Amino acid sequence: MSLQHILKAIADDAEQQVRAILEEAQTRRETRLSEARRQADALRAQILAKAEAEAEQERARLLHRARLARMRKLVAVQETAFQAALQQARALLAQTRARDDYPAIFAALLREALAAHEPGAIIHVADEDLALARGVLAELGRDAPLAGGLTTWGGVEVHCPDDRIITLNTLESRLERAEPDLRPLLASLLKIGDAKDADA
Repeated sequence: MSLQHILKAIADDAEQQVRAILEEAQTRRETRLSEARRQADALRAQILAKAEAEAEQERARLLHRARLARMRKLVAVQETAFQAALQQARALLAQTRARDDYPAIFAALLREALAAHEPGAIIHVADEDLALARGVLAELGRDAPLAGGLTTWGGVEVHCPDDRIITLNTLESRLERAEPDLRPLLASLLKIGDAKDADA
């Protein structure tokens, strides 16, 4: 084999080795680029998922705050309306004694209070109601000690002789006992009103 053939064989072999090295380098480059793209896509997806989760949490927080603020406002409106209704009820009840049916109301309150006591109970009434109380007691055929001086819009207090049991059956005490039932009733009426306003 001539020198020229040997040199050509060496050159061909070197060229093949260079080609193989270049192909391997290209394959490695493509593999690394592909892996880098995959990692970048995964990182991008992770960052997007985290950002979406944070945005959803913030939206939920804002929504919760808005609902809480609305609820507080509704409670404040309900309380204001309840206090106004209570004030109006007090004003109306304070005028009950002037009504034509007050004698019947008073008689019912007195009978109800007496039912909880044994004979000998002391009946306390406003000075304005002393004559009315005497009349009701006469109708009932009861002889009971009667005391004036009670400050009330109307009604009675009945005390057992030793004051261990006191039955309050005044208009004020009836309103006070009714308050827990009136509050949810007014709240439901306000909700109905809100619904009608929303439909209009």
